[in-house]
Amino acid sequence: MTEPISSPEYWRQRLELARAGHLHHAIFKTPLANWQAIEAKHRTILARTIQPTDSVLDAGCGWGRLLTLMPETWKGRYLGVDLSPDFIKLARQAHFHRSFVVGDLRSLNFIPDGEVYDFAILISIRPMVRRNMGDDAWQQMEAELRRVAKKLLFLEYDSADDGEIA
Repeated sequence: MTEPISSPEYWRQRLELARAGHLHHAIFKTPLANWQAIEAKHRTILARTIQPTDSVLDAGCGWGRLLTLMPETWKGRYLGVDLSPDFIKLARQAHFHRSFVVGDLRSLNFIPDGEVYDFAILISIRPMVRRNMGDDAWQQMEAELRRVAKKLLFLEYDSADDGEIA
């Protein structure tokens, strides 16, 4: 069964159902210990991949969680994009010194022509889009991301994941 992941209302409801202190349940329901292991793995991947001045487009940024996983030495340019105004509100509150925008990854027309990021980082976006919206929607997103980023870094909610750069 597919879920209406392109609907901001879907994500509003997921946020409302997430238990207090377990914001991750709004996007991935897993025990806290498993979530912490996934985050540790993502920190390791990011530490070996991201350079201090790399610019990052956080595709499907949610509440800006990626910013808490980045290497301490990283100080690059950042833009978080999510289609949920509720997630973007949380992200702006938590990371007021960074830029966030409500937007659909299928059309990144709010990024000026010629503006390019070193990385577009996607955390479990690809399998979710393919499963719920189909390969055509994924191909449209991927084309847009490749237009504005030199490299795509895929991180998944899988403890065996080593990250994939494309």
